[in-house]
Amino acid sequence: MAKGFVEIRAVSHLAERALVDGKIDTALRHLEHMRMIADVCHNLPGDFLPKRRKARERKAIKSLRFHLRELDPDDRAAQWVAEHLESAGFDYVRVLRDRIKWKHAR
Repeated sequence: MAKGFVEIRAVSHLAERALVDGKIDTALRHLEHMRMIADVCHNLPGDFLPKRRKARERKAIKSLRFHLRELDPDDRAAQWVAEHLESAGFDYVRVLRDRIKWKHAR
C-alpha cells in the first residue's frame, strides 16, 4: 500500500509535466495508471484493520485472491499486485495455489 501511494505521487508529477508539455494522451495514461493503483489499494486499510492476526490474515488472503484470481491475467492491476508482492519477497502463489487461474509470467 505504501509503495502504491509513493507511485501515485510520482506518477502525478509525470502527468503534470505531460500536461505542461501539451501531451494530453500521455497525461491521461498517467491518470489511468494512478486510478488503477488507487482501485487496487482502496480496500487494503480495512483488510489490515482487525486486531486479531488470524482475522487480518483471512482478509488479506481474500483480497489477494480477488486481485490475482478474479482479474484477467492480462489485467494491469493483477500484474501490478504480483510485481509488488514479488519485489517484497512475498510468496503469494503458495497462498493461492489451489485457486489461481493463471500463472504470473516472468
